[in-house]
Amino acid sequence: MNPTWLLLLLPLAAASGWYAALRGSRSPRTVRSDIPQAYIKSLNLLLNEQQDKALDVLISALETHEETVEIQLALGNLFRRRGEIERATQLHQNLIARSGLEPDQRLLALYELGQDYYKAGLFDRAESLLLEVAEAVEYSESAYRLLLQLYEQEKEWDNAIDSAKRLSEASGEDLTGLLAQYYCELAEERMASGMYQECAGFINQALTSERNCTRALMQSGRLRAIKNEHLLAIREWTKIVNLHPEMLTDVVGLVRQSYQSLGRLSDYRKFLERCIELNNDVRLMMTLVDLLIEIGQPNQARNRLLTWMRNTDSLKSLTGLIESGTGDGFDYRSDRSLDFLIDLVSVLFGKTRSYECRNCGFKGKSMHWQCPGCKNWNSTGPSRAAPLPTGKIDR
Repeated sequence: MNPTWLLLLLPLAAASGWYAALRGSRSPRTVRSDIPQAYIKSLNLLLNEQQDKALDVLISALETHEETVEIQLALGNLFRRRGEIERATQLHQNLIARSGLEPDQRLLALYELGQDYYKAGLFDRAESLLLEVAEAVEYSESAYRLLLQLYEQEKEWDNAIDSAKRLSEASGEDLTGLLAQYYCELAEERMASGMYQECAGFINQALTSERNCTRALMQSGRLRAIKNEHLLAIREWTKIVNLHPEMLTDVVGLVRQSYQSLGRLSDYRKFLERCIELNNDVRLMMTLVDLLIEIGQPNQARNRLLTWMRNTDSLKSLTGLIESGTGDGFDYRSDRSLDFLIDLVSVLFGKTRSYECRNCGFKGKSMHWQCPGCKNWNSTGPSRAAPLPTGKIDR
């Protein structure tokens, strides 16, 4: 345990004891306070690095005094931070049951108990207390923030939307981006269940909240594709090309499926060409190379790769060696050399997509709209890959 918390609490205990003694001296009946003695004993134990015993002595003294509510609340908070949830819960429950508790003290005790229940995984109890506390203006912001965390864990997106709106009113924050993500979660559930009309409604609500929400645009295209409206699907995904070029590597696969369903791979090639102009990502280039091979144009695929390597400083000497044709009769124009070039580029730059959170740095191989690390929404995006050269590319 970090003794800093206890050092902060001990002076409060001494002050509380002094105040109690002062009140007692003014009353007909003298009340002896043992908090100063407890303070000294606890301090001695703390200096002897017996921190748990020091805390126990202080608690034993504090629990006998009505004037120590704030200190007991602080102790409960400390217990919770240490992971002693049961101890914190019992302390806060005892406080709430105390008669004569001031209204503001009771609200604070309820809020602390709500946090105890949340940490213990008793979400129903936590929700009930937090909703009660949220009715008080001074606690509404804190209560709704914790309720949002609770509803996200329980995937209760309707309740999360309601709490986000109330939190926005209480704090003045712009939470339209967060609301869009919640609507997208509802849309994802409806799409998986085949409830396409409801899904479309939630997508529209997401786009109303955040006009250019990448996730909602991707979902809108997917919903169009499911309905065999492939041209409309491509139109939705093309919006992402213009608005969020960093997400192109996640869109090209969807666009390909729709163009393939339409029998128009030549148009898909044009789409890729445009994408490469907007986002110099080697993974897009490799996607184009794969397509050129698939449609029977290996020479163009080879020329694309060699041109790219020729314009990459770190690969110029290697490219020159390949094009010289030296070394055991190696012919860079052969089909075997194309496989070699693809393997070489894949090893040097990697074709596997990775994602990184801009807030906490979490990295993963799949896209998470809510970061698993820091729990922030829409903070994760594709990691930056090695860029393509900006020079002229032979066509």
